[in-house]
Amino acid sequence: MLQTNKKYNFAFGRRKVVINKLSHEGEFHPYAKALVFALYHKQYRSLRLEPQLPDERFQPDLCAMDYDGTMLFWSEVGNVSLSKIEKLFKKYRRAHFVFVKEQQDVPGFEKHLSKLVKSCSSLPLIDIVVYPPHFQEWNVSPQGDVFIRKEDLEIVRWHTPQGHKEHF
Repeated sequence: MLQTNKKYNFAFGRRKVVINKLSHEGEFHPYAKALVFALYHKQYRSLRLEPQLPDERFQPDLCAMDYDGTMLFWSEVGNVSLSKIEKLFKKYRRAHFVFVKEQQDVPGFEKHLSKLVKSCSSLPLIDIVVYPPHFQEWNVSPQGDVFIRKEDLEIVRWHTPQGHKEHF
């Protein structure tokens, strides 16, 4: 059976976004991206979905950059290789990294991150958002309106760099 790409429309108050689901991605991907956008778009005003970054080998699911091009935020949903994570951590030491994982995948991901950090001299801010099992049914209206707060989720603050201050 031939699978095609699909577009999902989401609304966050007055802000509307379209998220593409590629044919090889499951239903988890667009909803996980919408979850990240809902949680962080007010904190990172330049947050972009599925951006194409020039001169970047890796592409994020979501990212935000400062006016001078400094990477502030990078998010990955679903599977991501440890090699990619290691390279990104070294390149964007001051960025806030957010990974979205389903509950059953969190322990294994944390174990892999623990092995990875042994080769890193310093780490950025790292959060793991545990994808809520009924997010699509309970937190997204049939029209695509997304309603969720950080307080309603499990967010694992996996690493906080020394001297880090929250800005929101």
